[in-house]
Amino acid sequence: MTNQNKITLQSIVVILLITMLFSCSKNIEEVHKLYQENEDIPMSETKNFELTYTLNGKRALKLTAPIMIDYSNQKDFEYQYFPQSLRIEMYNKNTRGKTIITADKAYIYKNPDLSELIGHVHIKGADGSSLQTSHLFWDTANKHIFGEAHTILKQKGEEIEGYGFDSSLDFKNARLNKISGKMRLKQDAK
Repeated sequence: MTNQNKITLQSIVVILLITMLFSCSKNIEEVHKLYQENEDIPMSETKNFELTYTLNGKRALKLTAPIMIDYSNQKDFEYQYFPQSLRIEMYNKNTRGKTIITADKAYIYKNPDLSELIGHVHIKGADGSSLQTSHLFWDTANKHIFGEAHTILKQKGEEIEGYGFDSSLDFKNARLNKISGKMRLKQDAK
């Protein structure tokens, strides 16, 4: 191949590449427009999702799920959806224990900083206490949980059932409505 043929071939390749680039840029603009018109299209979908959050060099939280669908592209209501299951392990600062939270599916909303756990929700505290319900809201910023569904709270040998609850994540100051169950009562000394 002569030098002139090489230059001609290179020129043809460059012209083809430029033509492809301009045609693709028009397609990219169309894709962006289509994407903006259909906000309910997720930003991404991740299989075998695992997130580990560390604080001051120590593991603070581990979140795992078979699928995470990310809707953080939503203009007014960003969230992540976990359609199959979710497991959260929260490591306690002062002890080797951890709190484990599981649910059949979950939504984690960005604003407000709130998580919604649905179906076979179970929280097991590092101290052995546990909570079971079918629907739970978790204000993650304030470490506060609440809900209106049937709830079973087990702690210190007691089992309390109710409909509707409000509690800190460690179950201190837990309040249940319409309660029944086995409870220890303190007797006033006179």
